[in-house]
Formats: sequence, structure tokens, C-alpha cells
Amino acid sequence: MIPRRKWEPWIWGVIIITALVWRLVWLDGKPPHFDEGVNGAFVDGMTRQGFYSYDPGNFHGPLHFYILFIAQTLLGRHNWVLRLPVALISTGCVAMLFLFRPYFGRRACQIAALSMALSPAMVFYGRYAIHESSLLLFLMWAVLGILGLWRSGQKRFLWATALGITGTILTKETYVIHVVAALLTLPALLLLELVSKSAPLPFTRPQWNRFDFTTIAWVCAALILFFYTGGFLDWPSLPGLWETYRLWFATGNGAAPWHEKPWYYWIELLARYEWPALVGLAASLFVIAPGRSRPGRALAICGLGTLAAYSLIPYKTPWCLIVLIWPFHLFFGIGIDQTIRSLDKWVVSVGAAGALAYSLGICYLLNFREYTNAEEPYVYVQTLPDVNKLIKPLDFLTSRDPRNFQLPGLIITPEFHPFPWMLGDFTHVTFLTPSEELPRNLSDAEFLLVDTALVGEVEARLNEPYFKEPLTVRGSSNDEAVLYLRAKTFTLCFPQRAPEFIPSAPIEQLFPEPVAPGPSLPSEDL
Repeated sequence: MIPRRKWEPWIWGVIIITALVWRLVWLDGKPPHFDEGVNGAFVDGMTRQGFYSYDPGNFHGPLHFYILFIAQTLLGRHNWVLRLPVALISTGCVAMLFLFRPYFGRRACQIAALSMALSPAMVFYGRYAIHESSLLLFLMWAVLGILGLWRSGQKRFLWATALGITGTILTKETYVIHVVAALLTLPALLLLELVSKSAPLPFTRPQWNRFDFTTIAWVCAALILFFYTGGFLDWPSLPGLWETYRLWFATGNGAAPWHEKPWYYWIELLARYEWPALVGLAASLFVIAPGRSRPGRALAICGLGTLAAYSLIPYKTPWCLIVLIWPFHLFFGIGIDQTIRSLDKWVVSVGAAGALAYSLGICYLLNFREYTNAEEPYVYVQTLPDVNKLIKPLDFLTSRDPRNFQLPGLIITPEFHPFPWMLGDFTHVTFLTPSEELPRNLSDAEFLLVDTALVGEVEARLNEPYFKEPLTVRGSSNDEAVLYLRAKTFTLCFPQRAPEFIPSAPIEQLFPEPVAPGPSLPSEDL
């Protein structure tokens, strides 16, 4: 019989490959999310400017944009390229649980890793070009360093702690919640130990000195300065590192009512999507119980404290969930591992398998069936496939003649994203809000996307036939638009289609020359 430890590399390999496959398959299948469009536009700005100019009102650190910039520079401007770094980082979060084995046990970490690999939140938002997966990776890195310092005191764990915290500072302003929760964990743990002892694990004498600490501090400070000053090219942006909190506190306390949620919002999401993490949340009380692992008790206190803090903040977006629930995946593994030892292992295993199977089914539905269904709470301000009514014809024309990247276009909508990034290769696209003054000659535009409130005014100033159809950018938005494609330019895409908009002038004057026939855009692409 092969010893169990011989199987361990294969088990971890299967778990990590499973996580990677779920995050990579059909990665470009859905249109860019609103925030992905914003992030992509920032990356385009870096390409033009040469560095990222930090905006404290963006509430996100600069590191993520540099990661996306490298990917886009090397591989091109595609949806899957924008999302690829996050998919790999999310998979790395699963793999990192391998390093927690000395503190929580081999089997517990394997179960936790499988739970994270199939977590609907981890998978769904691990396929978005947003910051949360990076924040989670650095948080786990910092926790791993703290546990290592506790147990062995080695210098490498001081590096891990410092670089993990630095990474969170460079990623998102919410790092401060996690830092405060970690600082409050120690006094909370000491108070709890006075009335309820856990399994002892004394702090180890540090294996590093003042010179090591100073070196690490200077390296971390240099990294923060480098990224927040655009590689030392934009020093005026540095004060945004702390100025962001004035804006953030206003946003978190009612300045963005459309994002306000009740305090129990996270529990609702767990009950709907994250059954293993919900079990782990309940198991955290077991982990805190007397006689249990002291590192586990500390992590449970920190995890519950962070969840409470996020619950008290009115401003909530669902992707924040992944940085909240990772300890509960670990506690799910610990709970299953411990329960198997004391109860019928087949009953417990079937129950755990059922919870994981539920995650698997939800992952499939969210990522391949319901990924634009606004009725799903995870599908939040998601761009709809309706945008392909514009993007597919443009792709068809540019594939036939790259000069079509110079087609002039006009977007008049209350919110532009993700169009600035999606149309970033087109050199003559103008973006206006409905309150701005319209251009003098609207018929210069080969394509227009117009807010419905302005349709009458715009059509009165068009003097050529256009293909016309409604276009809804996001299912959760009340803003609807109308798309206009100049008939004589886009007729190759729709050879059997008659223009829906005909101006009042005679058609013979407006469309005098027939267009040569050519291959059409397949109807299934529209």
C-alpha cells in the first residue's frame, strides 16, 4: 500500500489544476464588467502616459494596474488578457493553503483548498479583472508570515509578514480594516485565554535582529513610494495614500446609496451561494472552544472581527466577500477533519461532499449560464451581451480592413464604461454625457450610441439612413440607449437588412451609390 504522504503531491496537484481550469475556461465569454472597463481604461492611460497616476477617489491602490499593464503589453488588448492575471492569482490563493499545513493539519488544508477551488465567489470574481483576488493573496501571505513568526521566529516569515502587508496597502484601501482587526486580535486573544485556555503554543524568540527589521522596513517603504508616485515620476500623487480615507469614509457612510446593504448581507450571500464557508463560519465557534489550537483561535477571532466590521459598513459590493470568507473555508476543512475523527466518517464525508457539490453546481450556473442575470446577487452591475450589437459589427469591419479603426463614433450616455476600454483601439470615438452640448454635425459619426432621452434631438440632425436598435448596457441600470450604425458603412454586416432609420430627405439623395456585395457578418455573432 502506498503511504498517504506519497499521495499528497498528487492530491494538491489535482486541487490546483481544478481551481485553474474553473478560472480559465471560457475566460472571455462575458462582456467586460463596469469595473473591468474602468481598470482597462486606467491601463490604457498608463500606456499613453508611461506610469499610473494614483487617484485617491478610485479607492484602489496602483499595483493591480501595473500587473494588468504588463499582461496587456505582452499579450495584447483582449478580455481574456485583462482577466488572466487575476485568474492565476486566484489559483495561487488556493495553492497557498498548502503552506498552512504545519498549523492546521494536512487533511484540513486539503479540504479547505478544494472548498476554495470550487467556491462560487472565488471562481466568479477570480474571472474578473478586479483587485479582490490580489488583496486576498497578500492577506493570506501576511497571515502565513505571522503564524511563522509565532512558531519559529525565522527572518523569512518577517519578510512574508511585511511584504504581505505592503501588498495589501498597494492593492486596496480596505487593507486598514484587516490591519485593525489583526491588531485587535492579540488583546482579544489574551482576554479569552484568561477565562478559557486553548492548546498552548508559546511565542518563539525572534531569529532576526534590528538590522533585518530596518532593511525590510526600507524595502517595503520603497515599494510603497515607487508605486504611489508612478515609479518616482508623479510625486504629487503621493498624498493620495492618506487622502483617500476622507473620501472613503464619506462613501462608506451614505454617499453611495445604490451600494448600501443591510448588515446581514454577507450572511445572506453565504446562505445562497457558499455552503462550505457557511459551515466554516459555524465551525469557527468550535475552533475558538477551550483546548483547541491557539493559532486557529486567533485566526477565528480575526476572521469574525473582520466580518463584523464589514457588516457594519453600509457600503457593500459582493466581490468583497472573497477576502472575508477565506478563513471560514479553512475552518470548514478543520471542522470536517475533526468531525470525521469522532463521528461516522461516511456520514460526515457525504455531507461535506454534498456541500462541495452544491458549490460546483452554482459555479457552473454563474459562470456559464447566468453570468449576466441581474437576479443573481453576484451578478452586480454586469455588462450585458447587448453591447455586442456594436462590438461585433466593428470587429467584422476591422478584420476586413484595419483602416476601419479610424471610423468616427459618438457615445452619449450617462455612464461610459466599459466602452472606453472596449473601443480603445478606435482613434476617433467621442464620449459625451447627455447634459453636454452635442457636436454640430452628428452625421460625421459612423456609429452612435445615444441615451433614449436624446433620441428625438439626435434623429432630427441625422441626414443619412442608419440601422437602428435599442441597446441596454447593464441589466441593473434604468438607463437605456439606442444604437445607430450608418447603413452604407455597415451594410456588409447586414446585407439583407433595411435601415430602420430613414431621414426625411429623399433616399436617392442620401444613399445614391450601391454598395458592392461582400461577405456578411454571421447572424449568430449578433
